[in-house]
Amino acid sequence: MAQSDFTHADELRGMIAGEAFPHLLYHFVMTYSRWEHVGVVLGGESFTALAENLQQALWSLGGVPQNHRTDSLSAAFRNLTAEQREDMTKRYDAFVSHYGMEASRNNRGQAHENGAVESQNRHLKTAIDQALILRSNRDFACIEDYRRFVDMLVARRNRQRVNAVQAERGHLRPLPMPL
Repeated sequence: MAQSDFTHADELRGMIAGEAFPHLLYHFVMTYSRWEHVGVVLGGESFTALAENLQQALWSLGGVPQNHRTDSLSAAFRNLTAEQREDMTKRYDAFVSHYGMEASRNNRGQAHENGAVESQNRHLKTAIDQALILRSNRDFACIEDYRRFVDMLVARRNRQRVNAVQAERGHLRPLPMPL
């Protein structure tokens, strides 16, 4: 099983070229191994941000878990009309169907039902904050530099999970042709 969530990263006080950098982190976590994929998201929660980052996570992982769980993605749905919400739901259903995953969502207001990723959000942001302290500078020349910084940190964290993720990979389904 895998879980995904978007988490605000403003408390990290990151900057790009001297300007405040408000952003989200898309966080994908395999529940057994805690293997993770993180994407830096500009704007907000959206189907596009979810689909792009989930697809990158699956291809980085090298397979497809049987189930993918999210919260209700309320931020993505909040300002949509009923027709737009239905369209987004249909697109998400088609996406997970393409990958052969079962989709599940926790009940609204029940974040603990997505607990593996919620807990990892806190640990991830602590690790990023500590790495920024060690870097002695929270300012990056460009977004790509910040993304590389986050990617390198996540790769280092995933190296600690090699044995567990190898065991988990034995239960993954093969990847389909890309969308």
